[in-house]
Amino acid sequence: MLPAILPLFPLPQVVLFPQTFLPLFVFEPRYQDMTVEVLNSHQHLIISLMQETPEPGGLGESSPIFEVGCLGEIVRAEPLTGGRWRLLIQGKHAVRIVEERPGKAFRQALHEVLPFTDSVLWPGPHRRRLMDALQAFAEAEGIEAQVAELLDLPLEDAGRLNTLAMALDFKPTERQFLLEARDLATLADRLLKLLEFAQGGRYLEGL
Repeated sequence: MLPAILPLFPLPQVVLFPQTFLPLFVFEPRYQDMTVEVLNSHQHLIISLMQETPEPGGLGESSPIFEVGCLGEIVRAEPLTGGRWRLLIQGKHAVRIVEERPGKAFRQALHEVLPFTDSVLWPGPHRRRLMDALQAFAEAEGIEAQVAELLDLPLEDAGRLNTLAMALDFKPTERQFLLEARDLATLADRLLKLLEFAQGGRYLEGL
């Protein structure tokens, strides 16, 4: 069982989803320390989106973050010179960051795993509408081949939608909107809305 308090890795412009992969380059000394500690223990950390991008030259040491992040597992770690690391993180579950806890050079937080219900009915007409919107988006962006490859991956519905959410060209706050969906039908509906708004040259209000 993982500890309730885990290292917290806030990132600007990046949202990790369950069942997807994220390459990370770790260069800051305190996160080098975090990496060593995680690799020597449970291999897990929380990836969270910063609410604001740090100023140029800043590292976001105290930047506010969104309450919902993603638990990730380090599945590959390549040591580099100067204590730096190249990591591959696999998303596991969406988590709620209850509160940050002091005591380490790097940020850490008390967390709770958020349940995701993938057995909720996803009606056929809605599924077809989503696929049509995805096809129109892919054609407009010139990425039909890439989207076709993603759809051919041997994934369940939730994994497929999370992979699309990670891969498509959405704004970070739009990806956060998708991460916070708590069941398959809501995730599909939110993805459909983003695709339709992107096609209309608009974005959801507040995102």
